[in-house]
Amino acid sequence: MKIAFWSNVERDVGVTTNTACLAAMHAIHGGKSLMVENHYGLHNIGSIIMPQERVDHLREEGHYHYKYGIEHILKELYAGSNDKDLLYQAAIPIVYENLLYLPQSYIVNREVFNYEFDLVREKLFQYLEEISDDLFIDTETNRNHSSVHILSETDLVVVNLIQDEKALGDFFENYSSICDKALFIISKYQKENPWNMRKISYQYQIPPSRLGVIPYNMELEDAMKQGRLLQFLNRNMEGTLTKENQYFMRHLQKTVAMLERHTQP
Repeated sequence: MKIAFWSNVERDVGVTTNTACLAAMHAIHGGKSLMVENHYGLHNIGSIIMPQERVDHLREEGHYHYKYGIEHILKELYAGSNDKDLLYQAAIPIVYENLLYLPQSYIVNREVFNYEFDLVREKLFQYLEEISDDLFIDTETNRNHSSVHILSETDLVVVNLIQDEKALGDFFENYSSICDKALFIISKYQKENPWNMRKISYQYQIPPSRLGVIPYNMELEDAMKQGRLLQFLNRNMEGTLTKENQYFMRHLQKTVAMLERHTQP
C-alpha cells in the first residue's frame, strides 16, 4: 500500500517527523515498510533517524550514498534498467528488516531531482511496493509535479494539519477532493490551543476514527536534531516515562493504531 504524508502548509509542520514516527512504530508492530521522499530537504528522514557518525560511516564504506542513493536509482530506471537488486542495494535497514529507508545523496540539484523523480515515479513505486508491504512517502507540499500525481494515485493520504484557523480553512476549501481517502493528524499538537482535537473534528466533520494527534514534545525535537528519533522512541517504549513523554507515546500509539486499521487488507 502507498501511504503519502502531506500538508497544505509548507514549513514547520512535522510531515517528515510524523512519517518516520509512524513508519517506525508500524515496523515495531511487525509491518514491513519502506520510507522514501519525493523531494530534497536538509532536514530529511535520514537526518532525523541516522546519527551523523552513521552517515559518515556509510560514506566511507564505498561511498554508499553516491553509488547507491535514490539519485542513482532514478538514473538507472530512466535508462531502462529492470534490475530490482538496485533497490535492495540502496535501501538501508533501520528497524531490523522491517523498516527500510531509501537515502538521498545530494549529487544533483533540486530541479533535476524533481524532474527525474516524476519521470520514473510509476516504475519506482511499483518496484518499491514489491519489496515492502507499506510504502511511506514523505511528500512535498506544492513545489513539484510528482506530489500532484502521488496524491491522486496513492492508496491513502495522511494529511498533517496544524492548529491554525487559516491553514485549516485553506485545506478544507481547496483540497477537499482527497478527503475520501485521507486520515488526519494534528501535528505538534498542543491541547491548550483553542483549536483542539474536539473542535477540529466537529468544525470540519472529521470522524474521530480518522483523526489522530502527534503532540509537540521538546525532547523529541532535540533527539531529531541529533539523528536519534528512533532511540527516543525505543527509550520510551518501556520503563518509567516523564509525564510529557507518556502523553506523547500514548497519542502516538493511538495514531499508529488508526493508521494500521486503515492499512489492513
